[in-house]
Amino acid sequence: MIKRSFYLLWGSQTISNVADIIYLMTVISFVFGNTHSLLSTVIVPLMRYLSQIVSGLVFPLVVSKFRLVKILVFAQLAQFSIFSCLMIYYFLTESIPLAVLFLLIFCISFFDGWVKPCRNSIIPRLATKEALIRVNGLVSTTDQIIKCSSWAFSGVLVIMLGTFNSMIIVLVSLFIATILASLIKDNSEQDKSHNKKSKWTQAVEGWKASFQDKRIRTVFIVDAIDTIGGTAWIGAFVLAFCVQILQKDESWWGLANGSFFAGSIIGGLLVVSVSNYFNNKKFPLMLWGLAIYAAIAGAFAFNGNPFVAIALMFIMGPPLQVTAVIRRTLLQENAEKDKLPKVMACLEVTNNVVFSVSLLSLGWVADAFGIQTIYAIAAVVTLGSVVIGIFARSNFAEQKNKTLQSEAVQH
Repeated sequence: MIKRSFYLLWGSQTISNVADIIYLMTVISFVFGNTHSLLSTVIVPLMRYLSQIVSGLVFPLVVSKFRLVKILVFAQLAQFSIFSCLMIYYFLTESIPLAVLFLLIFCISFFDGWVKPCRNSIIPRLATKEALIRVNGLVSTTDQIIKCSSWAFSGVLVIMLGTFNSMIIVLVSLFIATILASLIKDNSEQDKSHNKKSKWTQAVEGWKASFQDKRIRTVFIVDAIDTIGGTAWIGAFVLAFCVQILQKDESWWGLANGSFFAGSIIGGLLVVSVSNYFNNKKFPLMLWGLAIYAAIAGAFAFNGNPFVAIALMFIMGPPLQVTAVIRRTLLQENAEKDKLPKVMACLEVTNNVVFSVSLLSLGWVADAFGIQTIYAIAAVVTLGSVVIGIFARSNFAEQKNKTLQSEAVQH
């Protein structure tokens, strides 16, 4: 069963994601157009990652005191308010000092860092265990569709409408997302205002849960390693591969990205359509997905044919999407209900740190040893996560046996 509030959450997050991409494109275009400096432009995503790392560290203290839905609404409202200030300033002055702009980006990203852990922790409260992998598939598929379409059209939108009109679209979208979030009902969560645990205990509770539980720890490690491999597929690296190895221009870069997103969407739809099949085979299917991805990444690294590269990007999408949905579902199923938000926040912090370090490291590797090397590294590290998963599979087999025994007793 899926509760009505799930669809409100789903709609709120979909609109919020659209706003986020248009906002990013608008800000990046504004910074580059006014400075003509790549270094200044790179500061925009850097500020976002740094802010969300800080946000994730603070989130456990907040979630120990307030309900998830209230935090989600506050985070959306805070982003709307800060962006309103940004618009008013720009309207009055027709310019924004970079220092002020970067500060506002930091603040918006800080509150945005609370949204994803809230969303992923509220989802299991709004759907039964049997429907959990299906709703995760729906959310993940929508995320991919939004990324694919919004990145494709937001640049054109900003050019056609201009900075201020694009900002109006973002502001309206954030307002609608906030209204939808405020309508979500979750009566399963108790009042937390009288929580007497020390701040240190609240801050480290998620980290303890993440590394003391064998199943959660396994998913964390696999997810972190997958983030290392996933860094190789960011736009700058794929563009370099297209130009240097495939001897093609930016149009093939666009085709490669579009092909990957199309495959990811198909993978998400696959999870949604056969979710019952995935329920009792989640962990083995995750390992198979990672193994297939590693094989494709290895083939991509040593391929020089542009048509084969496009095909490989397409068939890579489904296994990556399936493994991502399964990992999220495994965390939701295995973490205790009151600790899940903190576990999700810890995962976001870990992934942001790993991604940032991987981005710098793989950039150096690409310059020193060639762009193909980073895709070979992606294949090798992913195979490493498969090996770790094989050794840890008994933990999930025990969980499956306990679940089956519990269901047998109920019947």
